[in-house]
Amino acid sequence: MRKYTTAAVILAAGSGNRMKAETTKQCMSLLGESVLKRAVSAFDLCDDISSIVVVIREDERQFVMRELSEIKKLVCVVVGGKTRAESARIGFLAIPEKTDFVAIHDAARCLITPEMITDVLSDAIKYGAATAATPAVDTVKIIDNEGFVEYTPKRALVMMASTPQIFSVEIYKKALSCAEKIDDTVTDDNMLVEMAGYKVFCTDVGKENIKITVPGDIQYAEHILKGREK
Repeated sequence: MRKYTTAAVILAAGSGNRMKAETTKQCMSLLGESVLKRAVSAFDLCDDISSIVVVIREDERQFVMRELSEIKKLVCVVVGGKTRAESARIGFLAIPEKTDFVAIHDAARCLITPEMITDVLSDAIKYGAATAATPAVDTVKIIDNEGFVEYTPKRALVMMASTPQIFSVEIYKKALSCAEKIDDTVTDDNMLVEMAGYKVFCTDVGKENIKITVPGDIQYAEHILKGREK
C-alpha cells in the first residue's frame, strides 16, 4: 500500500477563558508535563505522522520552544489568528509542500494517543475526510431560538466530534477556497469540509479523548492518565 505523508497542525493559540486561571490551558501541567507537550508528543510518537506544525500565541513563544525542544518532527511554529478557524488555516499554510493529508488537532485534547491518530488517519485515507468522535451517551435535544425542544435525534446516530480531524490536503484546500468567510461561527474544520460538499467519516476513539476546558478537567485527565499506567 502506498505510504502517505501526513502533517499535524496542533492548535495552541487559545486564551482558555473558561478555565478562569492565570495561565492558558496549553501551559497547564498534568502529572508534571504540560498539556501542550503531551498533545504534541502523541503525534511525534505516531509512525504515521511525517511533520508537525504548532500554532501558538506570540506571548508564549519562549514557553513553546522550551517545551517542544525534544520534538523530532516539529518543522515550524506559527502565530495563530483571531479565531480557531483562522489559526487552523494559518497552520495549514505552513505544512510542507509534499503532504497528502493534514491532521488538525486541539492541543487541549492532550490525552490523544498515537493509536487513536492512526485509527482516524486510516479512515481519512479510505474516505478522504475523517474525524475523531465519541458516541453520545445522553439523549440529545435540538432546540429552537427560544430554548424549546424541536426534536430528539436518535441517540445511536449522534456522535460527539473531537480532534484530530484529518483530511486529504486537496479536500481541505478546496474547503478553504469555498468558504465565504472564516470566523468564530466555524467551530471545527469538519464544518468547512461539510460546507464544501464533502462527507466526513466519524471514527470512534472511545471516551478518553477529553478536552481540557474547565478546572475540573485537569483532575479528570490525571485520573485517566493514572489509569493508563496500571
